Amino acid sequence: MKKLSCVVVGVLLVFGLEGCAVKNDAPVIISEYFAIEHFSSKREVLSKARQALLRDGFKILSTDLEAGYISTSLKDWRLSPEQAHCGTAKGMDYLNDNHTKTEVAFNVVVDDKAVIVRSNIQGEYIPGELAQNLTLNCVSRGVIEVEMAKKILL
Repeated sequence: MKKLSCVVVGVLLVFGLEGCAVKNDAPVIISEYFAIEHFSSKREVLSKARQALLRDGFKILSTDLEAGYISTSLKDWRLSPEQAHCGTAKGMDYLNDNHTKTEVAFNVVVDDKAVIVRSNIQGEYIPGELAQNLTLNCVSRGVIEVEMAKKILL
C-alpha cells in the first residue's frame, strides 16, 4: 500500500509540474497589417512585391496578377517583441527566450490604388523537453509589414 501511494504521489507530482511548465498566456492584441496608397500600375507594384519577397528569401506560394495578390510560404525569421507578440509565461515574453522559433509568411494584395501587406506568424517554444514544447499564438505588431511595404514601393 505504501508503494502504491508513493507511485500515485509521483505521478501527480510529474503531471503537476508539467501543467505549470506549459502554461501560455496568449496575446490579447489584434494582428496588425499595413496599407498604403501607390501611384503605379497594379502589375508594376506586384512585380516589385515579388522581387522584394524573393530578395528577402521568401518562396512564392501562389500569385494571381488579375486578382492582385502574392502569398509566400513560411520562412524562419527570429522576431523580436517589438515586431510581434507570441504570449508570455510568468510575465516573460516568449520572444525574449532563445528557445522560441518563429516563422513568417506574407500576403501582399494590390488593387488600383493601394497595397496591403499582411503577415502570418507561427511560433513554437522548444525548451528541450518534448513534453514542454508549445505552439504559440503569435500576432504581428505591424512593424514587419511596414518594412516590407517600404521595400516594395521604394
